Amino acid sequence: MKEKERITGKEAAHVAEDMASRGPVRLVASNDVQEAQAAALPSAGSEQRGTPPRVRKPSPQNDQCLAPTSDLKGHRKRLRQAFGTMSDEFLDVILGKLVEALRPGLYDKLEEATLNAALATIDSMRPQTELQALLAVQIIATGHCGLQFLRQSHRHMTKDYIDVYGSYAVKLLRLQNELIQTFDRYQRGNKQTVEVRHVHIHSGGQGVVGIINPPSDQSGGGQE
Repeated sequence: MKEKERITGKEAAHVAEDMASRGPVRLVASNDVQEAQAAALPSAGSEQRGTPPRVRKPSPQNDQCLAPTSDLKGHRKRLRQAFGTMSDEFLDVILGKLVEALRPGLYDKLEEATLNAALATIDSMRPQTELQALLAVQIIATGHCGLQFLRQSHRHMTKDYIDVYGSYAVKLLRLQNELIQTFDRYQRGNKQTVEVRHVHIHSGGQGVVGIINPPSDQSGGGQE
């Protein structure tokens, strides 16, 4: 009996090392410092929505996060608003869980741009409670991990990689969609909409209320 093919531990380790070595793509004007600085400024459209909170990461290989300016109190307040909480303890814990989700391994790297992109996504979701903030972090975590598995699934374009990593990617991205729907229900407050229609039947007319199947759908039936 032929032994079932599988991805070896060594190959999986090489995939993980390759993923860890990739960083974010930075788009700047070539050989022009002034244009590069202008590109870093927020656009007019972003000012209308409000600038999302940011943090500094001196090193992508640890969990240390710094406020971008000396106004530590103001930046903590902005982060509490983004996560929909008034608790500093919850803010510290949930920010740590977000960093853990984006940098799961001890030797993994988390670039500053990746973390700030996740914070911008959570800020755009406008969580109003700690539970909604927890769901927002879960959405970020499953989406980030799903995209990693999706990339690994076609690293060599072989059936083994597609079957193993691709199946995990599909499950994680499907879970992310379910979490998004759950988050949306919490924000809407589980409200239900009932549509009422009035049907007027004039004298001498006939009407039927209910589900009507055409004759072709009935067993042995034909068109009449």
